[in-house]
Amino acid sequence: MINALKVKRIRKALLFTILMMAVYCLGRNLIIPGISPVSGSTSGVFGIFSMLTGGSLETFSLFSLGVGPMITASIVTELLSMDVIPALKELKDEGQKGRQKLNKINQYVGFGLALLQAFSMVRLFDKQYGILTDPSVSNYLFVIVVMACGSLLLSWIGSQITAYGIGNGMSVIILFGILMGLPSTIKSAYTAIMSLFE
Repeated sequence: MINALKVKRIRKALLFTILMMAVYCLGRNLIIPGISPVSGSTSGVFGIFSMLTGGSLETFSLFSLGVGPMITASIVTELLSMDVIPALKELKDEGQKGRQKLNKINQYVGFGLALLQAFSMVRLFDKQYGILTDPSVSNYLFVIVVMACGSLLLSWIGSQITAYGIGNGMSVIILFGILMGLPSTIKSAYTAIMSLFE
């Protein structure tokens, strides 16, 4: 490991990855305006959703959707390009140029899925916990679009890490999100176990 750090290219890639993770930390703690964070709700549906996003859903941060919509979009596009939609299959067979066009399609589909997922989550949690400070249509739209844009930005950060950093960017982001949520998960588990012995 120490010998690897002596290579300039590896040092630059590692530093770039660390900087991108710092941006991720910032966005993960940036609460969307118009949201009243849900505190202390770690059970039921909210607890499951929060765990899947690495705990960033507790504050409804900029990156609360994570990279899930973009990963789903790439899976859907990949499946549709297997003789289901001939135009997508042609793009897939075109090589690098076709792959770039498919990536663009992935981004559009991913953004659409992110909007749909953001709408579902905001609607569900507003009905359940009253998370919106102002339940007007304009505030709904604002929060939904910001969440979807956050997911798109996170996907871009992942692609930059893949190109200039260390490892697969999406995997690095997912791993880092899980590691960041680990202390609170351990604390919750410890509290639950201790309550059994009281």
